[in-house]
Amino acid sequence: MSTPITQWVTRWRSPNGGVFTIAAVMVALVLSGCATRPPARYGGPGLRSILRDDANHKLAVLEFGEFGSYTDPTLDEVSNAINLVKRTERPLLVIYIHGWHNDVTSADVGRFDGFLTRLAKTRQVIHNRLNVVGIYFGWPGESLRVPIINTFTFWGRKRTAERIASNGDCLDAILQLSRAARLRPQSYTVLIGHSFGGLIVERTVAHTVRTLQGQNVKPPWDLALILNPASDAVLARQLVASLDSLYWYDAHSRKYVPRDGRGTPLNENQPTVVELQADNDRATGLTFPLGSKLGSMIGGHWAWDQVPIPGRNADGTPRAVISERQFSLTTPGNNRYLVNYAITPIDAPKPGEGRDAFDYDLLHNPKDRVFYTSAPRDSEAGAQAMRRGGPESAVPAADWRSWQIRYAGDVNPDRYGGNVRVPFWIVRVPSHIINDHGGIWSDNNMALMATIFRLHRPLVMTPVTVSGHRVLKETVPSAAKPYVLPARPNLGRQRTP
Repeated sequence: MSTPITQWVTRWRSPNGGVFTIAAVMVALVLSGCATRPPARYGGPGLRSILRDDANHKLAVLEFGEFGSYTDPTLDEVSNAINLVKRTERPLLVIYIHGWHNDVTSADVGRFDGFLTRLAKTRQVIHNRLNVVGIYFGWPGESLRVPIINTFTFWGRKRTAERIASNGDCLDAILQLSRAARLRPQSYTVLIGHSFGGLIVERTVAHTVRTLQGQNVKPPWDLALILNPASDAVLARQLVASLDSLYWYDAHSRKYVPRDGRGTPLNENQPTVVELQADNDRATGLTFPLGSKLGSMIGGHWAWDQVPIPGRNADGTPRAVISERQFSLTTPGNNRYLVNYAITPIDAPKPGEGRDAFDYDLLHNPKDRVFYTSAPRDSEAGAQAMRRGGPESAVPAADWRSWQIRYAGDVNPDRYGGNVRVPFWIVRVPSHIINDHGGIWSDNNMALMATIFRLHRPLVMTPVTVSGHRVLKETVPSAAKPYVLPARPNLGRQRTP
């Protein structure tokens, strides 16, 4: 995704690139506002928007237009999706919002279907009689199917994603689907967003969390996973700062403790939102800042406000105040002031059980945040071979490796030292797990997502009485934690360090 624009920038910077630059800017301006393809129209009479409804799992699509409205004027699509969830016992609901260069007709639908297939076949899901339901949120992420030239649709697609996030139908769909799932016991709702879809999830989550702050109302999701989001770090900085004003991290108990002294502390390993950022993602690490800089230049944005870096120094004094440009032109996972966790290799014994790492990580609580991958880099066997119900042996398990999720300030003190620990994880991920911008459906990232899920909803041992003796029953998932953010403490009071 980043190669064409990277080559363009190289030419732009060359002595003879002036004419090319002017032409490129004109093309960019035209393409940024080009018309999008018409909706796929899965709605209307019948159940065309239900792509799968069988014993393994269920899948429906829900399409949004250029301005974030439902594209189906009959609202049959959203009704079909809601009814699909309502009639499912013990639903494990996964809502996925795709990114740039995708829509409801792209191969990303099949990859998501493959992920759901893989998830539904795990021992943990089968043992607990969970039923996987996936809802694919489609939007016009690809407005021009011409290679290289469609790179310049960056600005237009970013604006569309921002409109979808700010307008109401997308959040309305999430609310209705979550409400339908919670009509059933043992339900669990996961939001996943990638690229510009990550932008949509991030803004939906951030605004919802802040709106519900201080109210005894559970957000309409249990876990939000944001993968390589193509969003600026402005909102992320605000959310991190807001969470830092609500909680302080207790290193002894490893909990986020409410500053008002009245709420319930949160386990460090149970964040409300997790962002996973590939460390070699050229799209968000190179293309996004270059595109944002060009957009600022064209828009005449030359002056920047000064904003505080979230957190406090070791002596309790506030961190530095810097230009907001440092956050506007980078994504959260590429911002040195926000990254708070990183994944590093660690020596650990190979598991003695488990068909592959995805199955193993979902079946075991990750002690000290240690987890495993078992596939070669770039392997997408789960997303590809299994999407049509293929055999589980299609997923390779020949390259077992162990990893640990660590505080980024310990991994790289010079770059990330002092970054705050809040229940919003921004995690740097090695390329062996997520390779570049589009590697989110790799078998290894599926293992990482299973680990995040298991951290958030750990297994417990239930004591029962059998023939007069107390024994431990098989492991079962503990109830999903009802995250309710505490009220903001009086800012005039002395803060807990």
